[in-house]
Amino acid sequence: MQPTLKSCVEDWKTLPWKQFQKQIFRLQHRIYKAQQIENYKLVHKLQRLLFSSRAAKFLAIRQVTQLNTGKVKAGIDGKARLNEKERFELLNSLKDLNKYKHSQLRRIFIPKPNGEKRPLGIPTIKDRTIQCLVKYLLEPVYEAYASKGSWGFQPGKNAWDVKMNIFMNLKTHNTNYKKRILELDIEKCFDKIDHKKLLSLIYLPKQMHNIIKSALKAGVLNERTSTQEGTPQGGIISPLLCNIALHGIEDIWNQPSRYWSKPDKKYITKKTEIIQRGIRYADDMIFFIEEHENANELRHKIDEFLVERGLNVKETKTHLVKSTEGFDFLGWRFEVKANKALTCWPSHKNRKQMIDKIKCTMKNARFTLEQRLNKVKVIYKGWRNYHKYSDISKINLWNISEWTYKYAKKLNSKANRKERAIVKIKRIKAIHEIFNRHENSLFRFNAIKSEKSPFDNDWLYWSKRKQKQYAGQLAKVLTLQKFKCNACKLRFAVDDHVELHHIDGNHKNNKYKNLEALHRSCHHYMPIHGMKRRKVNNLVSLKAV
Repeated sequence: MQPTLKSCVEDWKTLPWKQFQKQIFRLQHRIYKAQQIENYKLVHKLQRLLFSSRAAKFLAIRQVTQLNTGKVKAGIDGKARLNEKERFELLNSLKDLNKYKHSQLRRIFIPKPNGEKRPLGIPTIKDRTIQCLVKYLLEPVYEAYASKGSWGFQPGKNAWDVKMNIFMNLKTHNTNYKKRILELDIEKCFDKIDHKKLLSLIYLPKQMHNIIKSALKAGVLNERTSTQEGTPQGGIISPLLCNIALHGIEDIWNQPSRYWSKPDKKYITKKTEIIQRGIRYADDMIFFIEEHENANELRHKIDEFLVERGLNVKETKTHLVKSTEGFDFLGWRFEVKANKALTCWPSHKNRKQMIDKIKCTMKNARFTLEQRLNKVKVIYKGWRNYHKYSDISKINLWNISEWTYKYAKKLNSKANRKERAIVKIKRIKAIHEIFNRHENSLFRFNAIKSEKSPFDNDWLYWSKRKQKQYAGQLAKVLTLQKFKCNACKLRFAVDDHVELHHIDGNHKNNKYKNLEALHRSCHHYMPIHGMKRRKVNNLVSLKAV
């Protein structure tokens, strides 16, 4: 007798997810430690153990089919989502992967700000799950040897850490205004990486190595049967493969610095510290060059490094500028002022993208005025949160606030009676809440310690850092709960999705007694949400009758 969907839902819900997470992290921590001491035999042994683990397969399936957010696109199999019964069927298909071959990719194109289109290859759900499984094995290995100058697509690191590293290189002292900055981008990085070189840099047992090779060589439906270069952009493992391929380029301009240390009262010892002169975020990089140094020599080293990997610098995005002239990086504008102090504010391009997104949302006739304003609030709040460690006062935000008010007024005058619920006073209040009452503090973020990694088993450190990523009530609730999920009692890991749950289901009741912070996976199965779903389904069925 085959299990029904209802029984599979209960079975999926009652799986020991807490135990699964503990088992996987324990193995990843051991892989991380073994790689640090370069015990490759033990690394491969632990990777094989993790790959065959039932817990890892369940977690990979849950990550791909349940936790990953964003627009879900189907691969060539036509499946974008799986129910609980189909998830168990997917688990059975992962039992024997000796003869596994990656399916072809489905090609889609997404627009870029400059008018071009970026090609994405969408794998099937099974291929995504296997990529996620291999990522569990490969990520702790890369974290063990990752450079201090690498920041993009790594667990626990974010763009604010990059900002603080730039601040440390250009903060107020006598020579910061004499420094030059080489900013560059790699042309079609994901599409042109040499497969042979990339595979030689990957530390995996033969079976898993063949899976990576199969993913790299997978063709595109109706275009080509095999891919000879590049990584499958759009796949789960693509950012990690990019980091592995480019590892070391951020260190080619580092400089040793000697200083005297006095560990005790008797002896003074001379130590050497490496000054990080390069910062890389995925395929975007900047290098700091002193006044007396030769920029052409650095450029020659970069070109040599990239040629070996089948890549080259994109000349249109490569600039050598003085620190006093300013430069753009990761959506910020950095500039050393006349008083030799570094300042930072949102770049013109980043601000324009935000304004265009708000205008496009307000003009979307599929939603009511109230719904549009709620969407604008989410967009602007996310943008302000990203720039909260910048000097927002340097840019003009009054224009978009005024435009939103006038457009909302125009819509409200033409709206029907239901939409006129947002009267003039309420409309002014709603727009005022969106574009005001936001705090920002320049360079006040505590950057990550350079020697720390999410796989070093220091859960308390990473839980507290996780709490700093949130603001308002969620940050307060996390502190009250001592950075633990109120449902499973596990500490929040670096890459966990944290959500605010209203115990009584009333989202207007924001008293702290009614709030708790939960994992997204724990939040899905709270009884109050199940009751709401059943009520909605009953109403729909009654209307159909």
